[in-house]
Amino acid sequence: MKRGLLDSMADVKILLVDDEENILNIFRMVLESNGYKVDTASTAAEALEKARSTTYQVCLLDINLPDMHGTELLKLMQQVDPSMKKLMVTGDWSPRDVELARKNGADEFVAKPLSKAALLEAVESVLRPT
Repeated sequence: MKRGLLDSMADVKILLVDDEENILNIFRMVLESNGYKVDTASTAAEALEKARSTTYQVCLLDINLPDMHGTELLKLMQQVDPSMKKLMVTGDWSPRDVELARKNGADEFVAKPLSKAALLEAVESVLRPT
């Protein structure tokens, strides 16, 4: 099955941004076991550095990061690569966060805890051609 311009999930590079190492490890394991290529970052600065040097099709961003609020990082990621699909993922959000995320370029907003199936569905939904 074709995914837009991408021939397979192996062509999809995903950047995971979360300050919780266990979340990064679990999400990475789930995504890699389903054929995606995955990089991780635990700070906004690290995420920006990676996004500037590598093309990612999808970025999953936590809203609470140690060095920057996730909605601010989202805005910067949108400037780095407007075509990258961006999913905000958090266990602690407010209606204002959702509003800012949408305004700053979020393609999807999902709440933690996230099951394996929900994680995969969120990623697959933003990759579907529109």
